[in-house]
Amino acid sequence: MIPMRAPCTDPRAVPDPIEGSLELSRTVKERLPILLAAILLSGLFIGGWLVLLAGGMLAAGADLLSTGSMAFAGQIFLLSMPLWLAVLALGLLWRAAAFFRGFGSGHLAVDRAAEAEPGGGNQGAWVQGWKGAGGKTGADWGGGRRAPGGPFSALILLAREPSGRAQRMARLLRLMAALFVPLLFLLAADAMLLCAGETLLWRLPPEGGAVMDALLLLVGLGALLAIAVSDPLLEWVALRLGTIEDCERAGPARIPPGRTPLERYLRFLLSDARQRPGLEEMFRTAKMGGTVNGASGAAHPFDLYLQLPAGTAFGRPWSVFVRVLDRPPVMADIDGLESDVRDVVAATATPPARVVLIYAPDTSGPFFERVEDAVFERLMERHLSGKAGWKSYCCAVELLTEEPDGTYDLVPFKPAGV
Repeated sequence: MIPMRAPCTDPRAVPDPIEGSLELSRTVKERLPILLAAILLSGLFIGGWLVLLAGGMLAAGADLLSTGSMAFAGQIFLLSMPLWLAVLALGLLWRAAAFFRGFGSGHLAVDRAAEAEPGGGNQGAWVQGWKGAGGKTGADWGGGRRAPGGPFSALILLAREPSGRAQRMARLLRLMAALFVPLLFLLAADAMLLCAGETLLWRLPPEGGAVMDALLLLVGLGALLAIAVSDPLLEWVALRLGTIEDCERAGPARIPPGRTPLERYLRFLLSDARQRPGLEEMFRTAKMGGTVNGASGAAHPFDLYLQLPAGTAFGRPWSVFVRVLDRPPVMADIDGLESDVRDVVAATATPPARVVLIYAPDTSGPFFERVEDAVFERLMERHLSGKAGWKSYCCAVELLTEEPDGTYDLVPFKPAGV
C-alpha cells in the first residue's frame, strides 16, 4: 500500500517551533521508506540502462573493428544518445542520495531522542546548546507558548540543515523523472520491435530481450511512481520548515488600531507588505456581514468572506473565511465553522487559505483559562480538509484572541498575510 502523498495537516500552521519540529521529524520518519524506494528504484533503473548501453556500445565497437561495417558505427551513435541521458540522471541521483542521507539521519535522530527523553529531564544543557547555536530560549520570548527551547533543540537545528534544501531536491527529482520518460519510451519501442524479431538495444535472443525490457520498464515505472509520491512530501517539508522559522522570528503579534475586531484583523492581514496591494483591492469587493450559499443550498453567515482570484500575488484562487465571536469558542463552534466552510468550498471549488475565529473578550486573563482544553487540542491537532473541485485541500482553523496587553494570541501560529 502506498503511503498518503503528503500529511493531512496545514504546513503553514504550527503550535510552536519545538512541537512543529518534532511533528516534522515524526512525519519524515513515517514516510522515509517511500523516499528510499524512489532512490533505490531510480538507481536500479539507471544502473540497468548504463550496463545495457555500455555493453551494446562495446559489442558494436568490436563488430566495427572486425568487419569495418559503418552500420555498427551508426549503432554506436544511436546508443550514445540515451547514454548521455542515463549519465545525467546518475548525477542527479547522486545528489538525491546525498540529500537523503542527511535528511533522513537528522530527522530520525530527533525522533529517537523524542521517544527516549524521560519527562522532567534536565533541559539546561540542551537550552544552552540552542543558545550556542544562535537560537533563543523561552526567556527571550517572554515565556510565550511559541518559545523554543527544551531538550531537543540542538538536534532539531542539525536536522533543519538538509530540510532547508527539500524544495530544491524536489525539483531535482522532477528533472530526473523527466529524463526517465524518454528512456521508458525507448524501452517500449524496443519491446514492440522484439515482437517482429528486431531490436535496438539487445544482442540477446528476442525472448531474453523481451524479459529485460519488461523488467526495466517495471523498475522505471516504479521509480516514477515513488518520485511522484515523494514530491508533495518534500514540498510540504519546505513549507513547514519555513513556517517554523517564521514562528521563531516573529515577535508578539500586535493588534492594529480599529473600531471592531474584524477591522483590526483586516489591518493585521495587511501587515504582509508582499500581499498588501492585492489584498487592498480584494477588500474593496469583500463580502462582510452577510451569508454565503453552500452546495447544499444553505446560507451560512460569515463576518467576512473573501475570494482571491488567480493570476495575482496569491497564485491560484483562494478564499478567506472569518467569523467573530463574543464569547469563548466551544467544540460546537469549531464543528459548525468547519461544516459551513466545507459546504461553501464545495459550491465555489475555491480552497480556503485562512479560516479564522476571532474572539475579543471583555475580561482579562490568560487564554488557556478561558477556552476548553478539548478546543485547544482540536485546533492544534486536527485541521480542516476536503475537496475543492478535484483537488484536495487542508487548512488549519485559527483562533485569534485579543489579549489585554494589546497582542493577539494565535492558535495555531500562521504567518501574516494570506
